[in-house]
Amino acid sequence: MTISKKKILLIDDDPYVREALSLLLEDDYQTFSASTAAEGVDRFKELLPNVVILDLHLPDENGLAALRRIRNVDRFARVIILTGFANLESVEESMRLGASDCLHKPCDARALKSRLKELLIDPATQVEEPADSGSKVSEDLVAASFLHDISNPLTSLQALSSVLMERNSNPEVAKLAAMMDQNISYLGSLVEQWKALSSSKSLGADYASLGDIAQISANFVRGRAEVKGVELSVELKDVSALPALNRHAVVRILVNVLQNAIDAAPEERGVVCFCGSVRNGMIEFSVSDNGDGVSPELRQKIFLPNYTTKTQGTGLGLYIARKIVEAAAGSISICSRPKRGATFTVQLPSCS
Repeated sequence: MTISKKKILLIDDDPYVREALSLLLEDDYQTFSASTAAEGVDRFKELLPNVVILDLHLPDENGLAALRRIRNVDRFARVIILTGFANLESVEESMRLGASDCLHKPCDARALKSRLKELLIDPATQVEEPADSGSKVSEDLVAASFLHDISNPLTSLQALSSVLMERNSNPEVAKLAAMMDQNISYLGSLVEQWKALSSSKSLGADYASLGDIAQISANFVRGRAEVKGVELSVELKDVSALPALNRHAVVRILVNVLQNAIDAAPEERGVVCFCGSVRNGMIEFSVSDNGDGVSPELRQKIFLPNYTTKTQGTGLGLYIARKIVEAAAGSISICSRPKRGATFTVQLPSCS
């Protein structure tokens, strides 16, 4: 006896997201897709799928309007909102309208699969039809579009890297896919930080130890160092100490500083030393390079917004790092002498 697969309808304007999610889910489900709200509602009426994965940002109308229309067809419809720029108000509105869940792009492939499994097994996940209060959702359109555009390719890449890890028997390819997945996850954490900053929300108390943060940060930049022929050394003490700042934010700061140090170090003979310890009750990370150093004039400008000496730099990395560190009651500083390299020091309060 053949058991037919459950049907999943993907409504998203990005063809790469639709293709990647279809590839991710095709072994376990029948997948169907639509690129607009109107097409999605029509396909829902035609297919009556078991679950709908719906993007909020669609070209013809807001995804919340599509959610209302889908729920008018079937008030027990299971709908997962998948979006790159949902703020608290849009999340609350989608749940009030009867969405089963709201996941942010880039969505972790394992989390999406797990949520689908829960929805299709547990009848209690069916949601009663809510009352319509007619409330409106408002977003900063510039920030929303920016985050959405970044989140879409990240969602595709994360789904594809997951497929590659699951289906490839070559250990070397699987290793590379895992490295790719790690970097995609890091980019996803950056998007989440931008969402939190743009909506004035806290990044949350997601802490990690000094040792874990340092190793994660170093792993992200090892490839960059190897390509340039720069030796990266890591020296850690007090590895169990907990910085009192969201772990993704700390990694973001350290990766930025490490990348700058690697770029400043000379090719094939460069050395970057990355240290972490507890000093005077504060958690301290330092990054030193043997490059040309930073002049006193440049040191006064280096943390200013839009200031960069790189041809392809944005001039925002160190500025954002300083803002995050200072908001956490910490500090970031530079010590340098011409032709003798530079040392950046980041100090953060400890949880203990």
